Amino acid sequence: MFNAVISDTKSWKNSIDAIAALIDEGTLQIDKSGLKLRAMDPSQIALVDFELPAKSFERYEIDEPVNIGIDFSELSKITKRSRADDKIELSLNKRLRMVFSGETTRRFDLAIIESTSTPPKEPKIDFTAEIKIPANILKEALKDAELVSNHVAIKANGGFGIKSDGDTGSLDITFQPENIMSKEIRSEARAVFALDQLNNLLKAADPGSIILLRLRTDAPIMIEYAIGDGRVIYYLAPRIESV
Repeated sequence: MFNAVISDTKSWKNSIDAIAALIDEGTLQIDKSGLKLRAMDPSQIALVDFELPAKSFERYEIDEPVNIGIDFSELSKITKRSRADDKIELSLNKRLRMVFSGETTRRFDLAIIESTSTPPKEPKIDFTAEIKIPANILKEALKDAELVSNHVAIKANGGFGIKSDGDTGSLDITFQPENIMSKEIRSEARAVFALDQLNNLLKAADPGSIILLRLRTDAPIMIEYAIGDGRVIYYLAPRIESV
């Protein structure tokens, strides 16, 4: 038996969006500590590691741990139909049931899919730079980078910045120290990433969120931010080219 009630509808929407941004289907692990998921995207170049603790819920009851296969693209479509003042009740039988209670009561049943995959291991990377920066500042910089190219170099040396080169021009952005929440740079780090993938991974972050970036030259980047009481971590492989 699993039953939970969510009153923070916005955080639930953002949580599902954070997963659906990367994968269509995945295995949701449900136990007494909360909800967890770790999965690779179909192209095997990005990983999502998501956790929503039991304390995020108004009510949370579970008899025994269970893993269920979910079509997150379908779950995201349903979740988007919730309203700000709705309460969402989740329960599990042969299907995942969601009841939206507000001006009306709406009940959705989502089929559980067969899932035999085991969660991938978390990458072990000796990062050499760590940056914390407000989500709105980073997102605006990436919008600027889109004007000249479809990829961007993220670099940390004495400071933190991004660089983008395209056929029609180039862009070089240095983030001012006062706009960086914290930084720790053991050695210079620089890697190139696809802009559409970066934007996709940051989509669920509220403008006021703090983004934690971990970098190493020509290695996957780690992106982490909070969603309500939960958190999401992404790893994205770099492009093997220079900017």
